Amino acid sequence: MTTTAPTDLTALYTDPDYEPTLEEWNWLVHEGGAAYKSELAARTVFESELFGMNTYIIMSMMEDYLRVPDRIRTILQHATPEELVARALPIGNKRSFINLAAMPLHYLTGRELYVDLGENTLADGLQDQLEVLRFWRRATIAMRTDGVLYNMHADPPNSSHVVSDELMAEIRGHLLPADEEHKAAIRKFGARLTAYAFLENCDARTAVCDTGPYVLDDGTFIALRETCADGDGDFPWVDGIRETLPFHHFVIAYRLPASVKMDNNVWGTAWFTPSDYQVDIIETRVFCTDGGALRPLELADLAEATSAIRKAHRALYQRLAQTDPKERNLYATSMYAWKLKAWARLAGCYDEIDWTVSESIQQSYDRFADPDLALRLIGGVFVPQDRDSCFRPLGG
Repeated sequence: MTTTAPTDLTALYTDPDYEPTLEEWNWLVHEGGAAYKSELAARTVFESELFGMNTYIIMSMMEDYLRVPDRIRTILQHATPEELVARALPIGNKRSFINLAAMPLHYLTGRELYVDLGENTLADGLQDQLEVLRFWRRATIAMRTDGVLYNMHADPPNSSHVVSDELMAEIRGHLLPADEEHKAAIRKFGARLTAYAFLENCDARTAVCDTGPYVLDDGTFIALRETCADGDGDFPWVDGIRETLPFHHFVIAYRLPASVKMDNNVWGTAWFTPSDYQVDIIETRVFCTDGGALRPLELADLAEATSAIRKAHRALYQRLAQTDPKERNLYATSMYAWKLKAWARLAGCYDEIDWTVSESIQQSYDRFADPDLALRLIGGVFVPQDRDSCFRPLGG
């Protein structure tokens, strides 16, 4: 397969009505898979004391491969990707950039797993695969404001921009000077919220999404970090806990000097150099986006939220620690395979979709709980030795 870029990148990146050729789709698949492999090989090794990470990653991505195409078809009966993007803020909700970017990456990983297990061939499922890629591409064109599909192709490289000039002006109008009191309060709040969001999402990063850097005329830039707890009842394992939180959807905005470097990887997780970038913050503010509008929070609001999140974190950890490991794994599998829930809610068809995990995937737990098998499968897909991309060409 050629890895030469298509000649008309403008149409590929920005025209939702343009239908890419199979060669162009495969170039996009290769580009995404190469960036995915690079990130996974470099800096995403993560262990969890509560969840079998490799096991639930395998199960959820195979579940994605089984379920995502039909779920997308149901959603498309009610609205186009462009209409769905326009119905909500581009930040501060579960239909976030990280959610969208992960959709094809996880789905295509499921394809690779089924092939490696000998249950499918590379020639199988082309129309389903294109259905998923079309939805991702059209939604990404509608969501992004920088005219690309992947962060590594943006300007500056490794950035993502989803906020309009008007919304950025609103954000900037509410920023406050980052005195020591504000920095300390936001650092504490952000740490508590991130830890809780990871636990609620079964130690995955799917509820924490970064966009930026949004470079300003003076050389400084805005970094936006969205962190969303479950406020809609999507995760049954937080029933009775989510109700104790005063707010659920947040955006933290930082204005930082040009001396700080922000790199945003393929799925929307930022890395800052220096890593302790918060000491350099010039202006900052936490916004709540519950109800679909930006609401700047005061220090008293942050104190209330920080206290509630700390208590919720303790309660959820205790609940999960007392849960049977197999059931915990099913929670995690479900969580990772529910990326379309927010889109279905926007489309008004949430109740038309069966969100239960497929029986075959549920029954695969004992097989994939074998750590040697799980690690071998994960390694073969995420860091394959025989190619520079996680994904092999569509169409066989």
